[in-house]
Amino acid sequence: MAFCSRSAKFDGRDSVVVMQIEVASLTESGKAFDHQYQPGELSLEDERVHLLDPQPYVRGRIRSDRGRVKVTGRITGTLQLECDRCLKSVESAVVAKFGREYATVAEYAAQHAVELSEEDLNLLVFDGAVIDVDSLVREELLLAAPDQVLCQQDCQGICPTCGSDRNAAACACETAEVDPRWAGLKELVNGK
Repeated sequence: MAFCSRSAKFDGRDSVVVMQIEVASLTESGKAFDHQYQPGELSLEDERVHLLDPQPYVRGRIRSDRGRVKVTGRITGTLQLECDRCLKSVESAVVAKFGREYATVAEYAAQHAVELSEEDLNLLVFDGAVIDVDSLVREELLLAAPDQVLCQQDCQGICPTCGSDRNAAACACETAEVDPRWAGLKELVNGK
């Protein structure tokens, strides 16, 4: 089994393709793979999420099964995100398990010309030559990032009027009074 490493352009930027697996030599028993990414080898291509040390580590197994390629494994890494309320940097350790099934374009078209089954909705189509592990790792890391990021549970956030960090000091801005017509809804939300 061959692993590829090359440079490529992505959205006009230089990008290094570190891990692609050539599938021509795969067998049903498959092969194990692992890789510790180095700084600069993997970009998440999302300006709100950055990789921290230790860089992502991927370990998995790839095998050929009845004309399809199955890839399973585990990814670990540390992400730097922004607090949703005050925009401070927050570190988040990520552990993600993955399982993907690939079919070639020709095989997919031949078997699914009429109707897709529910299990086929999770099937990925590829060119038949290589599986791009970098893309898989990038996708899994972004999916594993928390939906809500807080620097602390009781983060007060930024004042919408003056922009000061309300965690550092209270500001003198007036708080708007709630319209009395919405008071009943406020009680429901607060559980009263």
